[in-house]
Amino acid sequence: MKPSRRSALGLLGAAPLAASRALSPSRALSPSSALNPSGALNPSGAVALAATGPSGPPSALLPGGAYDQFVRGLADQDKFSGTVLLAWHGEPVLVRSYQMADKALDIPNRAGTMFLLASLTKFFTGVAVTQLAAQGKIGFHATLGSYVDGFPPAIANTVTVHQLLTHTSGVPDFSMSAAWRNELPGWTTNAEAFDGTLSFLRQLPLSFTPGTAYTYSNSNFFLAGAIVAHASGQAFWDYVPQHIFGPAGMTSTAFVSAQQQMTDPRIAHNYSAPLADGQHQDLTPHIAIGPNGWDGAGGAFSTAPDLLRFVRALTDGTLLGPAWAAVIASGKHPISPAEQNPDQAPSRSTLVGYGTEERIIGTGATGAASAAQRAYGHTGGLLIRIGGSSQPGGGSTSLSIYPDLGVVAVVLSNYYLYPGIGTFLAQQDRILGEVLERKAEK
Repeated sequence: MKPSRRSALGLLGAAPLAASRALSPSRALSPSSALNPSGALNPSGAVALAATGPSGPPSALLPGGAYDQFVRGLADQDKFSGTVLLAWHGEPVLVRSYQMADKALDIPNRAGTMFLLASLTKFFTGVAVTQLAAQGKIGFHATLGSYVDGFPPAIANTVTVHQLLTHTSGVPDFSMSAAWRNELPGWTTNAEAFDGTLSFLRQLPLSFTPGTAYTYSNSNFFLAGAIVAHASGQAFWDYVPQHIFGPAGMTSTAFVSAQQQMTDPRIAHNYSAPLADGQHQDLTPHIAIGPNGWDGAGGAFSTAPDLLRFVRALTDGTLLGPAWAAVIASGKHPISPAEQNPDQAPSRSTLVGYGTEERIIGTGATGAASAAQRAYGHTGGLLIRIGGSSQPGGGSTSLSIYPDLGVVAVVLSNYYLYPGIGTFLAQQDRILGEVLERKAEK
């Protein structure tokens, strides 16, 4: 299997950990309270439905509908742990949380639980670059050397911002290197990790001529974050909270420290697949290594309601004007099926964008051509293999926006959804595709 779309942390050779306490089945499979439209917990558990659209939300999206049954089925099999949220025209219509955020302390996942987003963080980095492009401070056509020094001329004067954002630069993935992984634990500040990774990348040759191929690489978005820092005059870890999280009202989204990740009860721990005795080992100690927030490729923590707030802010003009928001919403470079990996949703047509990926859905029961529409967003995968388990553990995340249907889907799991969240999203797309087809047939 191709490497998961996250950092070296997901590829560390993790030693077996002490087994965590087994989960009570009654707690494991009980969905948490829902949200009201403001994003606050609704103690009754009822879902506040949006009064939008001529006939309201499709039944497939509501409690008890096809999507709800699909996720519940995975949770019943102990294959899903986390939170899902569906929004219809900007308002939540389904919110479910399953299993435990911290098995040892018996803390359940809730709507307000913060999950490590992994590569979903790239969505924020793409927005940051586009914000600065809208201000004339970054050019998508400009070269890496226009913003970041120290690279050989063959790279500095050739690789463009566009190529970094579309993974067509040829810059190899630093997180695949054992040498880089050995350095990470010794860095204690964001500045050390940022400077150390930049120094490491300056020494790597290109894997291919820029613009001639596509290879997913975390280095691309680390360098995009470095460009944000140069163009804005702020460290990446300061720019994103000030210009994205804050304006969007994402009060439970942050780059948290390793200590916070280990001890904060609001943050979900990440777990292995079941071992022979059915228990899950806590993998968080293997993830919470070094500083956090220095890397535009991953590291943000967020909640399902905050990701909906992010989408609202992206589409209502808070973060970008309509023309620039459209840049984020559209794909730029086609990805062949052979180039996709398990953390990408399979599609007849997939194009990588600037921190997003665009796919075509609408291949449900009848395959009506008139029902084919777009979805865009990004996924994240933390993939960690340990002794005693035949499958990797870690975490899986996804934010999908279906603009023509008016649906937003958030998936945050502290299990790795084997063989990758792409399989989960294929079913999600199928359910929504059938909604589109029924709409087209009317």
